[in-house]
Amino acid sequence: MNALIMAGGKATRMNTPVEKPLLELGGKPMIEHVVEALKQSKTVDRVVVAVTGNTPETTRRAKELKIEVVQTPGDGYVPDMRYAIRRLGPCAVLTVSADLPFISAEIVDQAVEKYMCCAKPALTVISPAEVYERLGSNPEYVFEVDGRSMVPIGLNIIDGSRIDEPELEEAVLVTESEELALNVNTPRELEAARERFKKMENTTPMNEYSEPSPSRRVPRTYRLARISVFSALSVIGSFIHPPTPIQTAAFDSAPGFFAALYFGPLDGGCVSGIGHVITSIINGFPLGVLHLPIALGMAIAGATMGSINRVNHPLALAAAVAVGIAINTGLVVLAVPAIGWAGALAFVPFLLMAASLNSILSAAVYVGVRGRLRS
Repeated sequence: MNALIMAGGKATRMNTPVEKPLLELGGKPMIEHVVEALKQSKTVDRVVVAVTGNTPETTRRAKELKIEVVQTPGDGYVPDMRYAIRRLGPCAVLTVSADLPFISAEIVDQAVEKYMCCAKPALTVISPAEVYERLGSNPEYVFEVDGRSMVPIGLNIIDGSRIDEPELEEAVLVTESEELALNVNTPRELEAARERFKKMENTTPMNEYSEPSPSRRVPRTYRLARISVFSALSVIGSFIHPPTPIQTAAFDSAPGFFAALYFGPLDGGCVSGIGHVITSIINGFPLGVLHLPIALGMAIAGATMGSINRVNHPLALAAAVAVGIAINTGLVVLAVPAIGWAGALAFVPFLLMAASLNSILSAAVYVGVRGRLRS
């Protein structure tokens, strides 16, 4: 999922020389709270900040944080959002305002998971109007959902390939959280946010605040089912062999590497290790018990690929693929006790080819479906 932080408004209501995304809350600029939440998310793998000529210092700060920046015309929130999404390409994009300092990885992952399941081109996160009344805020947009007054909090997901359509069917995710409803648009709301940060610092340990609660993590049964499905694909891949003299070289690793890139290191490590064990069983364990440490090495390869791909950098995917190929090929040293150094070195070109094919295939499929897959 690509995440787009909208940070280019003039913020005329704030009446301050400091650009609104850089107003300090909890000891850091407001936009940094948003960036941290997106980076902690399990479903976001790219963060981009949309800026305008109104926010040059925000642009500078985003670049210092190594965050991608897209310059928009400054024609307003919606036109600039459309412009930025077109620049990102035809993929699903999560948009969030830079003035939501209490945004959390939890709500981001909830929104993405619901979007993935809803089969609709858009999703908006909303909060009941009475929450804003309790906060003393006067929201600009209020609409009815099932007879109840609701307000969009500023977190949305949209299919970028349909950004130019005038209307899109959308799903909604309702949150009752006062913190998530607290947009900082006025000096009064800024002071309210600062007071709330002080209370949180006094009552909540930082590790509890920064980490998602266990109930919001990916359900264990769902993860097990996911790992099982991709392990089954490894079985299919194990019957497809590239033209090499190595009996166990097959496309069994591709599902594990894809799982690593798309779902993360845990899924990738499990499926990659299981994939090698399956291939070894099918081929009669030609290297005997040596297949077990090799399977562990494959699990490490998958987990490492997943970890690297989560780094917010344009070259993260290429680096993940390169590391996966390197580890996969380097595991030939574990076969030395059985085939000797000469045999191991003779197999290196063929292992390199098989590892490259598996890694590149998984990356190609990942690029093709990220932001589009519904599960």
